[in-house]
Amino acid sequence: MAEFLILPAVYIGGLIGLYEMFLVHKDEAFRGSHWLKHGWHALLVTMFFVFLSMNVDFVYSIIPALKDVPIIAIRGLIAVIAAAKVHTAAAVLRSSALGPTLGETWIHSLVVGILIAVAPYIWPFIEPLFTNFLGLPV
Repeated sequence: MAEFLILPAVYIGGLIGLYEMFLVHKDEAFRGSHWLKHGWHALLVTMFFVFLSMNVDFVYSIIPALKDVPIIAIRGLIAVIAAAKVHTAAAVLRSSALGPTLGETWIHSLVVGILIAVAPYIWPFIEPLFTNFLGLPV
């Protein structure tokens, strides 16, 4: 049976979420608490999508009817939904009372989505960083 991954999803989701926060800081023309609120939102939502992507194997092991659907298709769907969510959050900010913003680009949104989709494949390579170097539990 596949493993249910919680902490690895939090670790990688945190890294991708921080990357997204820095993209937002670069792309959006707002500062202070507005940037921080959007950043926390981006961080938590990214962790959620990484959690979904990393646990597709676990869901496959408990629901045999999904065996006909390729795992990469499910992760790709999660990536597309995540990229759309990232871009939509930036679009809401553009139309809010915060004034004109530059807007998060589709390229940045797609990069975040792709990182979410490949997170389960990257984890075996960066796991030693978290366990050996940083001493974090897995």
